[in-house]
Amino acid sequence: MSNIYVRSPYIVEIDEVGQTASKVELFMWNTGSQPADPQYVLTKKIPASNNTQTTYNISPLVREYITFVTRQIPYNSTGASNTAQQCNVVVKTYKYVGSYTLLATLTYTAFDGYGYYTDGSNFDLGDYHLDSIDYNYYYAGAASNPSTNTNERAGFVRLYANAGDKRRYTNLVSGLQSTSGLVEGWRDLPRVNSLYYADGNLLEILDAGNNVLASWNFRPIEECKYTTIVCDFVNRYGAWQREWFFKASNESINVESIEYNLLQADLVDYDVLEGQRKSFNTNAKESIKVNTGWVLESWNETLKQMMLSERILIDGKPVKLNTKSTELFKHINKNQINYTLDFEYTYDTINSVV
Repeated sequence: MSNIYVRSPYIVEIDEVGQTASKVELFMWNTGSQPADPQYVLTKKIPASNNTQTTYNISPLVREYITFVTRQIPYNSTGASNTAQQCNVVVKTYKYVGSYTLLATLTYTAFDGYGYYTDGSNFDLGDYHLDSIDYNYYYAGAASNPSTNTNERAGFVRLYANAGDKRRYTNLVSGLQSTSGLVEGWRDLPRVNSLYYADGNLLEILDAGNNVLASWNFRPIEECKYTTIVCDFVNRYGAWQREWFFKASNESINVESIEYNLLQADLVDYDVLEGQRKSFNTNAKESIKVNTGWVLESWNETLKQMMLSERILIDGKPVKLNTKSTELFKHINKNQINYTLDFEYTYDTINSVV
C-alpha cells in the first residue's frame, strides 16, 4: 500500500492507446469498510487524437476527509493512530473507447503532509512519520508526573508496523532494554519508555529478523530557571510532533477597538464624567515570544516544518507562527544555535464566537 501526502499534488495519469476519454472514481473513508459508491467521479476528454494523456490531481478532494480536531498523546502504551487524521483511499481508473473499461484499482492511505519540490512528484514519505534525528524533551526532575500532566509527556511517533515488527527502548544511562511486539497497522508509539523518563532512551524499530528499520534518540532536559513551553504542530508527514522551548518566554497583549466622538446630552451643562470619546468593539489579541535554547543544527529541519505547518498548539492553545523569515544557522558559522520565535494566539481574548 502506498501513501498520499495531500498538501502536495497527487497526480493520477490515464494514457491508453485509442482512448477518447477517461474516468476516475474516488472512494474515501476514515473508519469501517469501503463505501459502496464513490464520493467523486471525475471524467475528462482527451486533448487531441495525437495527445491522449489525461491527468487528475486528487489531493484537494482527499484532504477534505482529514481533520485535526484532537491530539493523541500516548504515555506508556501504543495505540492505533487517530483515524480522523488519515484517510483510506481507493482509486479506480477507467479508459473510454466506446464504453468505459476498468484499468486499475489502487489503494492508498492519505495524510495531511507534503513533499518538497526537490522530492519530485507523487513522493511517498514512507512509514515513519518523524525525522530520524536526536530530540530533547522536558523532564521536571523528581516532581515529574507525565502520567497525569499531559504537557510533560515526550510525545509519540506515528508509524506503520508490519507483521513481526518490534519496538526496542534502550536506556541512555544504564543500557537496559525493553522490547515488545507491535500490532500491524498505523500506530502511535510513545517516544520514551515510561521507566526511562529520567535518563532518556534510544527507540528502534526492528523487523522479524531483528534488523533496525528506524531509530531516534530522545534525551531529557531539566530546566530550573525558566518555564518551559510545549509546542505541538503537524509536521510534513501530516502527524503531530512535539517540541519544547526551554528558555525565556515573553507574553504580550494588543488591544484593538473602534473609537467615536460622543454627542453631549447637554451642551450647556454637560457631564464631565461622560467624556468626549467612547470605544466599542474592544477586544485583544495575545502573543508569546519563545526561545528554543541551544539546539543542534539538525533542528533546522524541524524549524522549517514548524514554519510550514498549518496547525500549531502552544501549551494546548491554537496559535499561528508570526515569524516568517529566519536564518537557518550552521554550527560552523555560529557555535551555539538558539532560535527566537513569535507566536500569536488565534482567538480573541474576549469570547467573540457567534
